[in-house]
Amino acid sequence: MPRPITLLVEGESDRAAHVTLAPRLGVDLVADEITVTVIGGAGNFGGAIADAAAQGHRVGGLYDEAEERFVAGALNRQEGEDLTRQGFFACRPDLELELVRALGVVEVTALLEAHGDLKTFRNFQDQPKYRDAEVLEQMRRFIGANGARKAKYAAVMAEAVPFEAAPEPLEGIVHWIWGA
Repeated sequence: MPRPITLLVEGESDRAAHVTLAPRLGVDLVADEITVTVIGGAGNFGGAIADAAAQGHRVGGLYDEAEERFVAGALNRQEGEDLTRQGFFACRPDLELELVRALGVVEVTALLEAHGDLKTFRNFQDQPKYRDAEVLEQMRRFIGANGARKAKYAAVMAEAVPFEAAPEPLEGIVHWIWGA
């Protein structure tokens, strides 16, 4: 029987994306004994990896590209080394942009409209700080601007993303799980 798996993620939005997308990619989190654990920031990877491993779990997860040093250090690896064989996948630069890129501007705009946030997004786009940014970056910043919106849209986008367009880090986690 395979060992239980603990997937470590930095925040609630990462967890929401995992929990939403996993069944769509053929992963039954409960039946496969997979726990998605929010660790509250990249600096907590070391302790979380050690705790899950001490329980006999396979340990993997997602991290933002800028936080690689924490994951590499926790795994006794060098920054820049491929951590995917250890089950850790980088979001470049973060999960929000991975999902926005996977869906595209037209689809994310439709999701913002469907969830009553398009007018607020248009106001956000008009702020001097974001006015000259590319639309994908504006969407990333808008979605990530507050925790509740970030978690909401992580789930909404994970539900909407076409199977064949699932972001590489999320697809990588699924392949790693199946490789047990």
